Amino acid sequence: MKKNMEKKIKFVLGLAICILFVTTAFSVSTGESYGTTNDETESDTNAFSYTSSHIRIDIPNAQTVASKLKFDGFDVLRGTVTTTSLELIVTSGELIQLEEQGYKPVTLEKGRPLREIQAERGKGPLPPPPGYPDLTQIYAEMNAAETTYPSICKVVDLTTTYGVSPTFEGRNLYAVKISDNVDQDEDEPTFLMVSCHHARETVTPVIALYAIEQLTTEYGSDPQITTLVDEYEIWISPVWNPDGYVHVFNVNNMWRKNKRPPDGVDLNRNYPFGWNGGCSGSTDPYSETYKGPSSASEPETQTMIAFSNDRHFTKVVDYHSSGREVLWGYDSYCHSHPFDSFLQSEAVQLSIASGYGGSIRGPSAEGENYEWQLWTNGSYGNLIETHTQFQPSYSSAQAEAALVWPGALWMLERSIPLSGHVTDSITGQPLEATINLIGVTFPNGEVFKSESSFGRYHLFLPAGDYTINFSAPDYTNQSHQVTITPDSAEILDILLVRDNNPPDAPDIDGPTKGDVGKEYEFTIMTTDPLNEDVYYWIEWGDGTIEEWIGPYASGDNITISHTWTEKGTYSIRGKAKNALNAEGAWSGPFNITIFAPELDAGFITGGLLKVNAVIKNIGGAEATDVDWSITLEGGIILLGRETTGTTPSIPDGGEAIVSSSLILGFGITKITFTMEEPHGSSDIREQGAKVFLIFIKVDPSGGI
Repeated sequence: MKKNMEKKIKFVLGLAICILFVTTAFSVSTGESYGTTNDETESDTNAFSYTSSHIRIDIPNAQTVASKLKFDGFDVLRGTVTTTSLELIVTSGELIQLEEQGYKPVTLEKGRPLREIQAERGKGPLPPPPGYPDLTQIYAEMNAAETTYPSICKVVDLTTTYGVSPTFEGRNLYAVKISDNVDQDEDEPTFLMVSCHHARETVTPVIALYAIEQLTTEYGSDPQITTLVDEYEIWISPVWNPDGYVHVFNVNNMWRKNKRPPDGVDLNRNYPFGWNGGCSGSTDPYSETYKGPSSASEPETQTMIAFSNDRHFTKVVDYHSSGREVLWGYDSYCHSHPFDSFLQSEAVQLSIASGYGGSIRGPSAEGENYEWQLWTNGSYGNLIETHTQFQPSYSSAQAEAALVWPGALWMLERSIPLSGHVTDSITGQPLEATINLIGVTFPNGEVFKSESSFGRYHLFLPAGDYTINFSAPDYTNQSHQVTITPDSAEILDILLVRDNNPPDAPDIDGPTKGDVGKEYEFTIMTTDPLNEDVYYWIEWGDGTIEEWIGPYASGDNITISHTWTEKGTYSIRGKAKNALNAEGAWSGPFNITIFAPELDAGFITGGLLKVNAVIKNIGGAEATDVDWSITLEGGIILLGRETTGTTPSIPDGGEAIVSSSLILGFGITKITFTMEEPHGSSDIREQGAKVFLIFIKVDPSGGI
């Protein structure tokens, strides 16, 4: 009886434990027990159901094995490799691969929601310290900083600003801008602090949030911070991998990558520099260091590229964990930089300032953000591996933020060896110029440019003498000799002079013939190689000139008109100059023939009461407003001695008949017929006649 009762109790207890386990597991998987917002909910956890594991492999030749596994794309944890063992973080698939290859991994820890871990850390007799903020809480802290310090702090939606796609799970990327006139785009050097490319490195957003707090709360009271905020445009993005960060909190605290199917992309292997090289990330989509299907394939990378090209960052610090060391330069197995020694010594100083005692190393691979910034923008950039764990206690993370903060200040205060502006010598407009160091070979195609908004540039150079060439399309190159010392903060402003090639010879088009006295329209057009506005000088061929009419836009057809007062063939020509007074060649002649009327007085005929006369137009143009007169001289003319009139129009080749007024008289008379049109053509005819009362007989022979 007693035994049966014990069996029943054990059965009930076992059933209760099973129910509790299933309920808890369901609650954790949905995130409901932690009150997550929509932004903290996984959009597709099934596609990423692989649980990461922290493992150790005990093997005699551990260092050789570590190198091989790293080359194969495994996530070998730096600082764990000894002569007899190494540690890795692997997916369930990678764990099977290792076992199939004959290794005997020892599982140290399984990935699980960070929320669970934080809850466990909070157990004890004392109230738990505040834990790591989730993504919603991080954004709330950023917004709170903007609300509290609106004159110097502003949250910017980078995804919307640069028109880039959101992350795979539909999240935007955000950064805080801190500057004395935060709503203005000021002519200042720019500084970028970015954290959490790798989702599991939760210590790094704590560092970024601490920096935001220091720069805002101490502004106006701490002279050092006030000066830096006044002189710099500072950008801080605490989480560059929001999808992965949410996954770390809700599913797998060891998750490293973003959430692109099938198993995420290592964002810090996805940048263009070195992506195709032998030191890049893995090509295996299930590897912890998978570099993505193509260079800059990820929205997060694309946003950083657009952001950086726009802001042309002077300095960049990219926080990671773990290792407590500063990374510098390129992976020396694949690429070198002509200033390697300088970059290395600068990294030592940054490490010391960050509390890491000068500990430095080269990058883990290529395709990393800071390497790309160094390569494409000439940025003073470094990656800093912070702490010795990905997720230490929150209080330890806060202590780490305070420890490295002097390093961020040191980097901000580090003088720029050579900087300045490149502008147009006449207009003062900023120029995007290419900057070359003559005699210094950059084997990887590094590019130094001035940015387009203000023409600002920066060069971080080791001590030495340099010949620096500045060039821009359509401008004359300039070279300058510069001496850089270890403490240099030289300012060299460049005024580039336009090549100022003149506009092309204009094209003229219009009618090729016309009539005297009429206005005719023509078009004239040229293009200026610099796309400057243009002015035209036009000669009409009759001694009249249009002197530098304009300005007109380069490439636009403009309409001009002219009237000729005499017949003849005229050659029109023109030339153009631009707004910078570069004068181009003459156009070829454009000919127009102008025709004029030619009047001819026809015979005068008599009859009852009046005489008639003919005006002929034997010219090549219409005759208009032809004045004429019929005059009788001699005899006794009582009425109609003189008649005048105007004929409005006579077409070329046509004629018009005009008549005198009523004539009454006696005797022999002379009839004079005259005509003239406004352009100077005229004629006259005289004929004799006899008048008998109202009858006029005109001598047809024309005699007088």
